[in-house]
Amino acid sequence: MSFILNNTSSSKRELLEPDYYIARCYAVIITGTSFNQTFGNTQTKVTFLWELPGVLISFEKDGETVTAPKTISKSFTLSMNERATLRKNLESWIDRRFTDDELNAGIDISKFCGTPCRLSIGQGQKQDGSTYNSVDKVVRLKEGKCPPLFNEKILFDITDETQDLSVLEKLPAWIADTIRKSDEYQQRIYGNDDDDEVPADYNEADLPF
Repeated sequence: MSFILNNTSSSKRELLEPDYYIARCYAVIITGTSFNQTFGNTQTKVTFLWELPGVLISFEKDGETVTAPKTISKSFTLSMNERATLRKNLESWIDRRFTDDELNAGIDISKFCGTPCRLSIGQGQKQDGSTYNSVDKVVRLKEGKCPPLFNEKILFDITDETQDLSVLEKLPAWIADTIRKSDEYQQRIYGNDDDDEVPADYNEADLPF
């Protein structure tokens, strides 16, 4: 499907110019918990993916040329703390602050999948010196129209053990790899490795040698 065939070239001529673009979210993926070396703690992440109907790309698939909207993504720490980047972007997406009642009840972020918006897209630089497009801000679509989704909607939460892992085959490779490295995936696939744990009733005097 088109969302696993993103244009990955770092060529500057293929980069989007910094600007606001009409977009529609087609996937919300909770990629799981892992250790963040920068902050020295564990964090649970969620990745949003959008398609840009005004920016079309063409690629070969199964011997045919396919034209589809360019896609872009952004990952957030899964937090609704008042200062959390995720909360700030969701509130600018709906153009208002969440009420206390909404926050107490819990914000269902899956409802943003399929919702149009405008993305402020900029450019950043990787450690290897290559340039990439970044989603700097998500805001409400107040003017203009956004076509229906081209891509299939995808909702996935690795922290939910009932979720079908076959969904990973539909995701961009880097997102699937992130999920496979998460604590939740490792636990689900391999379980607890108790071979190296010392029993509570361990006594060195009981050793035969």
